[in-house]
Amino acid sequence: MEVKRVAEPTTLVLGAHLNSERGMTMSVTQPPKDTPFGLEPNVAAGLAYLFCLLGGIIMLVGGGTNKFVKWAAAQSITIWVLYFILSFVLSLIHLWLLMPILWILALVVWIWTTITGFQGKEVRVPGVDSITQSVFKSALS
Repeated sequence: MEVKRVAEPTTLVLGAHLNSERGMTMSVTQPPKDTPFGLEPNVAAGLAYLFCLLGGIIMLVGGGTNKFVKWAAAQSITIWVLYFILSFVLSLIHLWLLMPILWILALVVWIWTTITGFQGKEVRVPGVDSITQSVFKSALS
């Protein structure tokens, strides 16, 4: 009866090298990114839109110089601040019948901006883009 020796299974770990003399050594060789927290630009922009006002604030002040991500974060902040202001005004003047329309519009804009942000495409919401540029002039330049 012949016994065949089977190679032991190996595990591949990115950036790890097995050195028989010193054991396992790790090396990290990723270049620094110009986005918040080292994320890919499309992921950072998508998260800024996905998490609405909070996501926009975190991505805007989280560091990084990427203009695409800064625009997405600033526009996300503008969209949701405008939404809260319009909701307050509509409830204040008792136009409750318009609230569902505003909610549906906000939902459509949120889905649209989140999907295109994750795709890495710049979104300029009509009417909101000019407000964003004027309010966040210093942060976007």
